[in-house]
Amino acid sequence: MNPPWSRPAEPDVPDPRRAVDAGAVRAPGPRRHQLPGQYHASGQPPEPAGWRPADGSSDPSDGWTPDALSATGSRPTGPPDRGPAAHPRPAPYCYRHTDRETYVSCQRCGRPICPECMRPAAVGFHCPEEGAAASRRGAASRRPITSLGGRARIRHPGLITQLLIGLCVAAYALQGLPGLTGSGPDNTFTLDYSLYGPGIAANDEYYRLLTAAFLHAGVLHILFNMYALYLLGSQLEQILGRARYLALFVVCAIGGNTLSYLINGWNTFSVGASTAVFGFFAAYYVIARRLRADTSAILIIVGINLIITFTIARIDKWGHIGGLVAGLVVGVIYAYVPARRGWVQAVAVGAVLAALLLAAVLQTSAVTSTPLSAIVQ
Repeated sequence: MNPPWSRPAEPDVPDPRRAVDAGAVRAPGPRRHQLPGQYHASGQPPEPAGWRPADGSSDPSDGWTPDALSATGSRPTGPPDRGPAAHPRPAPYCYRHTDRETYVSCQRCGRPICPECMRPAAVGFHCPEEGAAASRRGAASRRPITSLGGRARIRHPGLITQLLIGLCVAAYALQGLPGLTGSGPDNTFTLDYSLYGPGIAANDEYYRLLTAAFLHAGVLHILFNMYALYLLGSQLEQILGRARYLALFVVCAIGGNTLSYLINGWNTFSVGASTAVFGFFAAYYVIARRLRADTSAILIIVGINLIITFTIARIDKWGHIGGLVAGLVVGVIYAYVPARRGWVQAVAVGAVLAALLLAAVLQTSAVTSTPLSAIVQ
């Protein structure tokens, strides 16, 4: 008899893991290789799923059910035959390489893609087409925009500045390389496209107000102008963007040449990109003030250039002053009209350009004593 404090004796319950049918016969061999419950009533271990005897009889495990096998104490070793649904679908093939099986699909369009066609994405993979499109969209969305509307460009930064310099160099070559050769103001190309008063007044050749900015009178003339254009132009193009920057160049060049034509009239003759460069000086100063940047350096540069303008002979001082004023006006428009109101900026700059052209037309009327109505017609 057990003491009262002892644990109650557990009932003698047979271990189901060791339960074997009474009629089952163990196969010979070591017991450690025998797992309980793996014997049919016949005493033979079951064959793998899908096995068929050579005599054509059915597999004992085919169509088994728990109720049918519980009576014998047997347990199947493989899954039952569940029909066609149990068989896997055929593997898809890459849409670009039709001989390659793949189980990976594009996360955007769903087309199957092989490892060679996979493009890593934030989630999963993209196909080459969707990957390229996502890259373009991402590059455009990640490209920073300045407060004045300029957009940082990885490809071809300063493209407009480089094109302007290239045009000036090409025009200098067409002039016959004045200063290096005997070519001078009487060169045919120079006469046709310079700021020439009789050409404007007599023939209404107002295109000269712009084309004169691409011509130069000598080696030092073009070198200094191109150097200043490169330094200032590259920065302004990045801040303003290509379209605004190009408009600034055009308005400053026309503004300087228009004032020169208004002052000198019939006797006007001038070439050089310095009209646009002086406009860049003024625009850079206004924009720097708007961005609260240091303006002391640009003020010193403007002061030095103004001294040179008024002390050295044969310099078109009125062209420089006109470009400076035009750059100041356009700079104020770009700096203080919000960049998101691009149409307002465009209308304002267009109005400045129209006013300059109207002033040139009025000067032609005064020089030639021709009524304005006749010139406009």
